[in-house]
Amino acid sequence: MNRILLLTLIIFFAHSLLYADVVVYLKSTILAKEIVTVDDIAIVDGDEAEAVKKVNITNDALKDGYITRNEVYQSLKNVVSGLAIVNGSAVKLVKPEVFLIPDSSSKELSPILNELIVAKGDVVTVRLIKKSIVIEMTGKALQSGKTGDEIKISLFNGKTVIGKIGNNSIECYL
Repeated sequence: MNRILLLTLIIFFAHSLLYADVVVYLKSTILAKEIVTVDDIAIVDGDEAEAVKKVNITNDALKDGYITRNEVYQSLKNVVSGLAIVNGSAVKLVKPEVFLIPDSSSKELSPILNELIVAKGDVVTVRLIKKSIVIEMTGKALQSGKTGDEIKISLFNGKTVIGKIGNNSIECYL
């Protein structure tokens, strides 16, 4: 009887350790800006996800152009009360390109955001996202669009999905 009780307690505590309070899935690249939050650099899932999404990344972490896994842990250590798991190694900060307006006499600088423009028939990278699972595959664009637009994509397995054009892929939330 004591063995069964002891085994039950061990299984109970081991089971509770298998689950994290927050899981953070780092994106590969983001557009650099003054204030970067965890929501900008990652997909967050878990019990404390809403609080974690609002956490600002420190300016020291932004200086070298990469936000590493360790820098994300350091930003989250005072917010997450339980276990936090960060998947991915780093997020690259991409700065917008700047150019001179040729017709302007005032030589003002204007930013060009790294827009992804997709034409009908292009082969594209598709990220299928359901809760904390992300699957990347290729597909064929059935419509044209630019960053922020939603278009139809035919996957190579024959299914058709609708996704939003991001900076380097098309994201489909299932």
